[in-house]
Amino acid sequence: MRMNIGILGGGQLAYMLSENIDKNFFNIIECIYIYSDKYDIPCNLLKENTKISIIYGDYTLQNLIDFSNKCDIITYEFENIDINILKQLEKPIYPDIKYLEIIQDKLIQKDFLKENNLNVGVYNIINSTEDIHDFIKVYDYPIIIKARRGSFDGRGNKVIQNEEELNNWLMDNKNVLNKYYIEDFINFNSELSICGAKNNGIIKFYEPVKNLHQKNILIKTEYTNDIIKNNIKSKVKNIYCDLLSLFDTKGVICCEFFEYNNDVYINEIALRVHNTYHISLDCCNISQFELHLRSILDLDIPKLIFNKNGYMYNMISNLQTEDDILDIYQNIKDKYDIKVKKYNKKPLGIRKIGHVNFIEKI
Repeated sequence: MRMNIGILGGGQLAYMLSENIDKNFFNIIECIYIYSDKYDIPCNLLKENTKISIIYGDYTLQNLIDFSNKCDIITYEFENIDINILKQLEKPIYPDIKYLEIIQDKLIQKDFLKENNLNVGVYNIINSTEDIHDFIKVYDYPIIIKARRGSFDGRGNKVIQNEEELNNWLMDNKNVLNKYYIEDFINFNSELSICGAKNNGIIKFYEPVKNLHQKNILIKTEYTNDIIKNNIKSKVKNIYCDLLSLFDTKGVICCEFFEYNNDVYINEIALRVHNTYHISLDCCNISQFELHLRSILDLDIPKLIFNKNGYMYNMISNLQTEDDILDIYQNIKDKYDIKVKKYNKKPLGIRKIGHVNFIEKI
C-alpha cells in the first residue's frame, strides 16, 4: 500500500526529510505533502520533484483539516504548533502529540522528567518575584531564567549573574513572570546529545555526540569513538532508553544533556530530527532523516552506526560563516572530506543558513 506523508513546516528539517523520497526503498511513499505558513522556505528547493507538493497557508483548524485529508500519516519539523488544533486532526501524527503536549511547555517537561526519576538540574516555577529571590537564597547566582514556550536556539533564555542583572530583567518582564521558570546554572563540562527512534517497540539509537555553543546557538558537533568517556556514554544511553520507554511512539527523538561532575542531566528533549545529528548525513550508515521516515512507516531499521568520525559546523549568519568554516578546513583537509549543505535561507540576524560536515578519510 502506497502512502501519503504530511509534514508540518517547510524549513530545513522538512527539506532534508523530503530529500529521502527518491531512495528506492521509499517507493511505499506516493507523495509528501509539506504545509508551511511561510512562502520563502528551504522546501522550495524541492518544487520540481513531482512527488513533493507544498501547500501554503495559516495554521488554522480548517486549513490543517484540509491538509490532513490528503495524508495517511502526519509528522512535524517543529514543536510550537497549536496542540488543540492537532488534537482535532483524525490522522495518526508521529511522534504522538500526547508527548508533544508535555514537551511544549518546558516547565511541564521538567516536571514530567523529575516525576519519572530522570536526572534533571534544580529548577522551580515562577509566579512572583519572591519565587526568584527565594530560589537565589538557596542556590545563589548565577541563575538561568527560561521561557516556558516557544524558545529555541537560546532565544528566551537569560543567564543572570547578579542582582543588578536580575533587576534589569525584571523591569522588562515583571508582568509576564508566569511565562518563565528558573534553573540553577550548571557550569557543565560539555553538552552531549543522543538521537534514535523505536522500531516495532525496539529502541535504536546512534552513539552520543559532543556539542559546542556560542551565544546560545550550536556552532559545532563532534563525533569520535573516544570523545566522550565510557561511563558518561553509558549513562546517556541508559537514560535515553528509559526516556523512550516513557515516550512510546514512532519517530526520531533527540535528547540533550549537560555533563557535569561525572554525571549527566537532561537539558531538553526534541520530538523531531535535530541539528546535532546533521552529522549523520555523511558519517553514519543511515541518516536521522531516513531513520525518522523508516520509524513512522514501520520499515526495518538497521543497527545505527557511525562509519566515520567527523565534525558538523553550522553556517550561521553574522556569527560563523561558510568562509570561517572553510578556513578551519584548510588546516585539516588532508584528513577530512567536506560536504556543504545550504538551506536556501536568507542571512537575517543570527540564523542557521546551512551546515558543513567534515568526514574523516579512511
